[in-house]
Amino acid sequence: MKRREDQPFTHADNEEFLKMLRERNGRMGGEATKVEVRFENLTVEAEMQDSRQALPTLLNATLNGLEVIARLSHLCAKRTKPIRILNELCGTIRPSRLTLVLGPPGSGKSTFLRALSGKLCSTLSSKGKIMYNGEELNSSTPQYMKAYVSQYDLHHPEMTVRETLNFSSHLMETNHAFEMLGERVGRKRAAINKMDLEFDAFVKATTCGDGSNFTTNYIIKVLGLSECADIIVGDELRRGISGGQKKRVTIGEMLVGLARCFFMDDISTGLDSETTFGIIKCLQQMVHLMDLTMVISLLQPPPETFELFDDILLLCEGQIVYQGPRENATEFFESMGFKCPRRKNVADFLQEVTSRMDQEQYWARNPSEYHYYSIEKLAESFRSYHVGLMARNSLQNRGNNKKTTDPSTKSIKPQQFSHWEIFKACLARELLLLKRNSPLHIFKTIQISFVAFVITTLFLRTRMSHQTVMDGNLYLGALFIGIMIVNFNGLTELAMTIKRLPIFYKQRELLKLPGWAVLSSIFILSIPISLLETGIWTGLTYYGIGFAPSPARFLRHFLILVAMHQMSMSLYRFIATIGRTQVVANVMGTSVLTTIVVLGGYLIAKDNLQPWLQWAYWISPFTYSLNAIALNELLDKRWSTEFHYGGIKSDTVGKAVLEFRGLFTEWHWFWISVAILFGFALLFNILSIFALEILNPPNKKPAFKAKNEMQQIELASCQMQSGLAQHQQVVFPFQPLTLVFKHISYYVDMPKEMQKYGVTEKRLQLLQDVSGAFRPGVLTALMGITGAGKTTLLDVLAGRKTGGYIEGTICIEGFPKKQETFSRVSGYCEQTDIHSPFVTVYESLQYSAWLRLPSSVKPYERDMIIEEVMALVELTDLRNAMVGIPGQNGLSAEQRKRLTIAVELISSPSIIFMDEPTSGLDARAAAIVMRAIRKTVDTGRTVVSTIHQPSIEIFEAFDELLLMKRGGQLIYNGSLGPLSSNMNQYFESIPGVPKIKEGQNPAAWMLNVSSQTMEYMIGVDYAEIFRSSSLYKDNMALIEELDWPKPGYEDLHFPKGYWQSFRSQCLACLWKQHCTYWKNPDHNVVRFVNAFAMSLLLGTVFWQIGSTITSEQDVFNILGVAYGSALFLGFVNASILQPVVAMERAVFYRERSAGMYSSLPYAIAQMLIELPYMIVMVLIFSLIIYPMVGFQFTVAKFLWFILFMTLSFMYYTLYGMMCVALTPNVEIAGGLSFLVFMLWNIFSGFIIPRKMIPIWWRWLYWADPGSWTVYGLMLSQLGDRTELIKVPPGPDRPVKEFIKVYLGLQGDYFNLVVSLHIIAIILFGFIFCLCIKHLNFQRR
Repeated sequence: MKRREDQPFTHADNEEFLKMLRERNGRMGGEATKVEVRFENLTVEAEMQDSRQALPTLLNATLNGLEVIARLSHLCAKRTKPIRILNELCGTIRPSRLTLVLGPPGSGKSTFLRALSGKLCSTLSSKGKIMYNGEELNSSTPQYMKAYVSQYDLHHPEMTVRETLNFSSHLMETNHAFEMLGERVGRKRAAINKMDLEFDAFVKATTCGDGSNFTTNYIIKVLGLSECADIIVGDELRRGISGGQKKRVTIGEMLVGLARCFFMDDISTGLDSETTFGIIKCLQQMVHLMDLTMVISLLQPPPETFELFDDILLLCEGQIVYQGPRENATEFFESMGFKCPRRKNVADFLQEVTSRMDQEQYWARNPSEYHYYSIEKLAESFRSYHVGLMARNSLQNRGNNKKTTDPSTKSIKPQQFSHWEIFKACLARELLLLKRNSPLHIFKTIQISFVAFVITTLFLRTRMSHQTVMDGNLYLGALFIGIMIVNFNGLTELAMTIKRLPIFYKQRELLKLPGWAVLSSIFILSIPISLLETGIWTGLTYYGIGFAPSPARFLRHFLILVAMHQMSMSLYRFIATIGRTQVVANVMGTSVLTTIVVLGGYLIAKDNLQPWLQWAYWISPFTYSLNAIALNELLDKRWSTEFHYGGIKSDTVGKAVLEFRGLFTEWHWFWISVAILFGFALLFNILSIFALEILNPPNKKPAFKAKNEMQQIELASCQMQSGLAQHQQVVFPFQPLTLVFKHISYYVDMPKEMQKYGVTEKRLQLLQDVSGAFRPGVLTALMGITGAGKTTLLDVLAGRKTGGYIEGTICIEGFPKKQETFSRVSGYCEQTDIHSPFVTVYESLQYSAWLRLPSSVKPYERDMIIEEVMALVELTDLRNAMVGIPGQNGLSAEQRKRLTIAVELISSPSIIFMDEPTSGLDARAAAIVMRAIRKTVDTGRTVVSTIHQPSIEIFEAFDELLLMKRGGQLIYNGSLGPLSSNMNQYFESIPGVPKIKEGQNPAAWMLNVSSQTMEYMIGVDYAEIFRSSSLYKDNMALIEELDWPKPGYEDLHFPKGYWQSFRSQCLACLWKQHCTYWKNPDHNVVRFVNAFAMSLLLGTVFWQIGSTITSEQDVFNILGVAYGSALFLGFVNASILQPVVAMERAVFYRERSAGMYSSLPYAIAQMLIELPYMIVMVLIFSLIIYPMVGFQFTVAKFLWFILFMTLSFMYYTLYGMMCVALTPNVEIAGGLSFLVFMLWNIFSGFIIPRKMIPIWWRWLYWADPGSWTVYGLMLSQLGDRTELIKVPPGPDRPVKEFIKVYLGLQGDYFNLVVSLHIIAIILFGFIFCLCIKHLNFQRR
């Protein structure tokens, strides 16, 4: 494969290329603008809700809503308090100097960087000035000037790394940035030798695989992404690149923009120290040689990386404690009496010296003189320190001028981006996503083909007669179904748009991606989709059903459906853009769908609507599609039979059918209706563009900590640490276990993206012949550069892989590993922090402790363990904070990581796997976590941990090292020795490897000398050297020794499958589901509001139709009420529920793998928690609609109505859950739901009565739960009504006789219908449980 043959791109290569680039730009007169960023009195505040209503529970959401109404009515004051995040910051960020922002989590680093880049959250208020070269930062500041790199990795999972970066490059129009330079260098290559060198440097820097975008190729090489350039990004259900590689893609997405100012937020999270050093070194070269302005925040910068920075900005509690040259940082603290120890990482020292817990250990003067130096005191001292005074004077001098006095800087000139180029980039991306999502579109095509086949065979006999109004009604039912199918088929646009919105919002904010470019691309590509789907439907149904046999009418029929499909897709796309969350968008979409269908003229004729409601008929798109398609069919000459009845003035049967239904009878309304449908489509697309441009992402609320709260918590933590020895701790017995693995190899199917580049192998090998042993009381570090296979090895050993091919053996104490028992004695801290978003931190730990601790543990002991673990990982202050959705609300990235660790530490397992437990933590938090891990190991447990950027102290806390290189090969497996001496001696003995420097971090040195670049430079293969070493032979001898059971030792055995009984598992799962539902008002409030709105809608449309029944149309209207109540309300609830179930399923996979519970308790809890909410919705709906419609108000009839509505809700809810369990994602689950829902609609007995259904499809009527509910509602309300009604052209009949003869509703089957409801509920529940247990769509 080509890219594997490329030579490594070294720092020297990068420096040579940048020097050439700078020189060439200078010769061409393209010298870039230097940008100096100044901030004066920068203050940022957030509004924090009153703690009594801070948690988003159902009750609090209701109270907050009432409070908002009261405030708007000026009946009460606002109950919020301001939280100051940044406190009057002043300073200057100079160009050509690399600035590092340090500070503990919660210090305001992210807010500071966002403020400097002009990306501050709209919910925050700011004061002060931010100036670029003396010009105040505002919305008119050119986008090319600044770029903010977020700490959240949001990308399209279907796109490859190269495609993701190419899109950003095209969007910022930097895709041709290097092409002119390459052409100039290439033309002069033969002129002089220097040109040869320049050409070689250019080719080396801008060549990567088959990529043609030089800018993207360069960034891929700088970030070390060459190996995965053509691999998809992936997500939790798609296998893609690693977490560290995703972080580098996030960086590259902004770097390709070639901005002048970069503000990068925690960009080293998930990266090893060598990769971090390599990236920062390249960024340093870019800053120095290209005169960029760059500010980077890092949590744990290694010493080598720290020394690359020119300036340091230390931020604590929203105040600047130090800002200035890196060399003077320790001098300032020495002047205060604090000294950095000899082998201490300076970055760690700077963060810890401001902490109340750690400050005293660095005091270098007389111990009796020490007192705690608060942040305010340190900040005040810095302002009087000579570095602070110089910065302050410089700021004041520059502030006296309107423009900066630095002659090297220039005024900022705006840059115009080509709208055509932006549109082309978006169109190309949408086409790519369309291809990658082809399975979904294939599924939709098969689905619509199947439904078309059903409808064609259902209405086959209607081709035989066109003589009566009854024949016309059958044809109208078939036309109605066609419009419904096309309309429902557009509903999938809702889920697809919602899924992409978070990525759009990120790119809109950071890349200035315009909404019009995205939506117009989607609209253009939706046209062929509309033509395909409606073409399939029309082609299969038109002549099969027997519509008018005219080519012109066929084409007009097709045109109407295309217009309806475009309107439908545009409508649901617009709803998604204003709903913005899956739950809100689903309820809005299904509610709008119900509304336009009910008001469209088929369920109830226009003439039967209340006069004051007829305006709604004219704004329903369904009105125009039904009228147009009915006119096209019923005005055909074969419907010209003369017709006369009563007051009907129509001269033909076709017009009589139209007039009976209150439809248009003049032909010109056909073209008017078609034009209106396309007009609706255009309108909804325009409104979607406005929504994308104006509306902000929902619920972006981080977990704020007030300053006094942080001080109290740190003081409490300090007291906890000092008194820990005296604290009563609960210790549980465990069995020390040894894990041995021999010759482990792991393969996956070769990705299709790699096959395109000439790879012929069918499998890709990720692990190659890995052997080792993890022993009790030994803390093992699993290290290697990003992509070396560390997480893959942990997943294989822990039994978390769901796919691929594993070779080799794994034994526990000499016995083959059995996953069902292994999960009881092991814990796994995953790299991805997967938690239920709608619970608090304390509830998450309570739940884990309840299910993962032995049943003999008393509740008070369980609470003690929870408190100890929370204190250990510093979560005490966040006990009542909502976990939230990553990137939207709740905990920050590092807080989630601490919660992940706490959840696993709760269970106190014998073997613990930790995948980057300190990733995302600052140095102090990482040290605390490692102390906890070390104490865990010292109790005799077996712990193995991957780690990326360990400090000297953290690295030397490990006992052994298992080091891997890219390709999944071992290059070291042995003890570290005192001060890492064993490891150092091993690598120093290899010819060409440089010696470790005095005071250098051995972990950083080891990753540097074992890198692919060093391996290439010295011409060795570390894997071969290790396999031929004595260390390898000693390891294999140890493995052989430990691979046999000890005498008298028995295999692991537990009396039951889980720690807790089945009943306790059910109670625990039900308790968690209760917490989740109670704190998810988006899910529940909208459901209650929807039930209320639907009842008002149906009650208003069908006002008092049940009070007086005089004609068959009155019965049909009541049938419309039963149909709307039975079909739409339950479907809306199922659609709202599906995203919530899908979100919890990802958490379920993790919890089940950890052995917390079996699948059945989870499924039972998921079903039971819906019951009280369903009952509330049924009561809301029934209490409103029943009197409004005018049904006879007897207790029996009312209770029957409630019973059937409850049963309807139950089977719909369980069916929605079942669809999620059967499918890999929400989109396909929604498609499957739609398919079955349409069949339930067709055979419900409303569109075509049971007796008119062909015999070969009549069984589907009895298999349709919707028909049972319609049957039960109609029979319970009208089964005893004896009033005579008009049934033209025959004699009058009693109501109960009419529904028996015409609709086939017989009292003999009433008990059967009730029983069938219960059977369907049990069946759907059983299938849901079965699928949850046996289907796993997680790809690892």
